Amino acid sequence: MGNSEDVAQLRSAYDTVAETYAEVLPDTSFEAPLDMAMIEAFRARLRPTAGRKVIDAGCGTGRLSAHLAHAGLDVTGVDLSPGMVQMARRRHPGLAFEVGELTRLTVAAGAADGIIAWYSIIHSSPSELPQIVGEFRRVLRPGGFALIAFQVGSGQRTIARAYGHDVELRAELHSPDDVAGCFAEQGFVLEAELVRAARSSEKHPQAMLLLGKPLESAAAAELSA
Repeated sequence: MGNSEDVAQLRSAYDTVAETYAEVLPDTSFEAPLDMAMIEAFRARLRPTAGRKVIDAGCGTGRLSAHLAHAGLDVTGVDLSPGMVQMARRRHPGLAFEVGELTRLTVAAGAADGIIAWYSIIHSSPSELPQIVGEFRRVLRPGGFALIAFQVGSGQRTIARAYGHDVELRAELHSPDDVAGCFAEQGFVLEAELVRAARSSEKHPQAMLLLGKPLESAAAAELSA
């Protein structure tokens, strides 16, 4: 996400577009069927026990938080933008939302059963991903799952007049192999990977990765063998 000035600019931009964003993307109806299949696969991993704790990291105005909560999960939405969080609370008053960053989640170690980062790593460069993955690893319990979505490619893209406002958003494109490799380096196991072609409303292919944090590390397994 860059330096503090970049973070401040990003926060300000999303504060500006929050109300329009909520109107344009009120729920999961924008998602393609394949996208929803990956969300369902994530939900299914957590389904056996009611009240599983999920962090919607980069929750925006809460549309995925609401979807997962309706499916019986205990969801807390976290977003960098106070404006987005305010809008999420207004639209989904029964759910928990808080201001926070992907690299500093206010969650105790091992307290979450799942983390969903639905297009929230797009404002972080490849060099910044290890810190985010490390934070996800910290808050996930052993046996927990992460679902990550992003646009496929390399370099940056610029969104001019974002959501009809006079603001500019810069976003990073990522390689699925690089993102999966970053998680693997910190002990995650890739369970499913979906890369689909861009739809008419999109400019880039879209990727979703479902990753699991093992019940025990390879080192622990060797010691107990």
